[in-house]
Amino acid sequence: MTAYEKNETQDDNERRGPVVAEHTLEARDVRLGYGDREIVPGLSVTVPPGRITVIVGPNACGKSTLLRAMARLLAPSAGAVLLNGRSIQEMPTKEVAAVLGILP
Repeated sequence: MTAYEKNETQDDNERRGPVVAEHTLEARDVRLGYGDREIVPGLSVTVPPGRITVIVGPNACGKSTLLRAMARLLAPSAGAVLLNGRSIQEMPTKEVAAVLGILP
């Protein structure tokens, strides 16, 4: 699995309007799975503010599972998903939803 990032450019911003991204989303050594089957065995990735980040990889490598964890739809069996340095599992759902949008 690979994460690609794109810096916003002046032309991109002029076409779409200003980008408001002040939040950092991070998966820190997350282990994810379903039942006894581990799908993501300890992955760390940071989505920095002001960037478009794309996660690509072969079928069944854990891309959707990672996105589910980063959207707080799946709790990691180990590690943590952090929003601005705070565990999203410990944040109120409305607070996470107010600043986070993920497109699968």
